Amino acid sequence: QAEGVYNQRLQNLAVTLDKVRYVMRCIFGDPRKAPPPIEKLSPEAIVSSLWKGEGSFVEELLQCISAHVEEDILNDLKSKIHAHDPSGSEDIQKELRKSLLW
Repeated sequence: QAEGVYNQRLQNLAVTLDKVRYVMRCIFGDPRKAPPPIEKLSPEAIVSSLWKGEGSFVEELLQCISAHVEEDILNDLKSKIHAHDPSGSEDIQKELRKSLLW
């Protein structure tokens, strides 16, 4: 059953990429002029989108829960989150994995 779910998700991804390729072809004409539909992010870019950047996952999460949590609890959570921020690490990839498991 899990294999069926995996195969369905893989097929959905392939269909989505085909749709993206079609749209890119309509916009750019020649597919060689179009940017790649997906690209592998560097560890620094992942940290930015999850932890630090404008509209990051952590920023959005904190903004969503701020209306439902007392201010002192929210500040405590923010300090714990910032303590697990991997951006200043020498081995950013290793620290990113650890921070995601936290």
